[in-house]
Amino acid sequence: MVEGNGKKIQEGKVDEKRRMAIKIAGLAALLSTIDFAVFDKEEFKKMLKKVGLDDILNVAEAREGLGHYEERAKKKEEELKNLCMAAADKICSEKGFASADCLLAKKKCSKITVKATPPDPNKRYAMALDLDKCIGCRRCEYACVMENNTLRNAGMDWIHIYEMDREGLSDLEGARDDYTVAPKKGKVYVPVACMHCENPPCTMVCPVKATWKEKDGIVVVDYDKCIGCKYCVVACPYGARRFNLFPPKLDPLDLNPNMHILGNIPRPVHVVEKCTWCVQRTRDGGVPACVEACPVGARVFGDLKDPNSPIRRVIEEYGVFVLKPEAGTNPRFFYFFSGAKTPRKEGGGK
Repeated sequence: MVEGNGKKIQEGKVDEKRRMAIKIAGLAALLSTIDFAVFDKEEFKKMLKKVGLDDILNVAEAREGLGHYEERAKKKEEELKNLCMAAADKICSEKGFASADCLLAKKKCSKITVKATPPDPNKRYAMALDLDKCIGCRRCEYACVMENNTLRNAGMDWIHIYEMDREGLSDLEGARDDYTVAPKKGKVYVPVACMHCENPPCTMVCPVKATWKEKDGIVVVDYDKCIGCKYCVVACPYGARRFNLFPPKLDPLDLNPNMHILGNIPRPVHVVEKCTWCVQRTRDGGVPACVEACPVGARVFGDLKDPNSPIRRVIEEYGVFVLKPEAGTNPRFFYFFSGAKTPRKEGGGK
């Protein structure tokens, strides 16, 4: 079922100033050699639901944050600095106190900052992804791991990208996220992460109120309150939550020192974690790392309450869709089709 209509705006160009340099010569050369098949969008849309601007701006009530985090953030910052310096001293003793690794480790440890920036009630964030542009390169996934101090090689990635056949699309059943080469002929790529739903079932089932939706629309987790029961993992229709089976590993060389107490601090063992739309960035006026890292500009992030924001321009110009509408979660992660020109289908015309 398709509902709602996206309204046309006069100059509907998405502002991409915050993107990384996407006109990389190497990537351009790669794209020029790939022969994409145009997938059947109408078939694909059967697994999506189109939503209108009025529905999107009709937001559900959010809970206030539980408790005051400023003092906890300061204590966590001091704790992490001490742990980091101990790890840095080990690196320095092994590689030499004048080595580049030693100097970098010490520098990162000294820059550790744990913030407790509260939500701005005048903002309501959302993200959209252009399925006509995504090439499945996983750069967004890699950037997310580095930005959010996620354990490497532990299956804890917050973004999963599914590869699907371009023909006969109906749902994500049978889609694979373990592909090793992309983009490929006859395939389409669908990134999935936390949808930051207006009606998040994960928050409803938490028995200790360790997860909730804040005033700016970001669904957060308090790692100190989480008891690891995994009710939220089961409740999420999108498989977006990860249960951490590993103790935190503080590697100064891989560390992102810019942290938030409800975001990318190293997580303890046996708690649940997930995408926070890089709360340590977005509440300081930035964009999530995945948006910045996308080499083809497929991701758009912004404030739904700002009529001039990139996300509003996408909604009004192209119209947007949500995944698994039958779950009643009202996601604030949207998919859209920009109509970007793709190379001709193999064996077909231009």
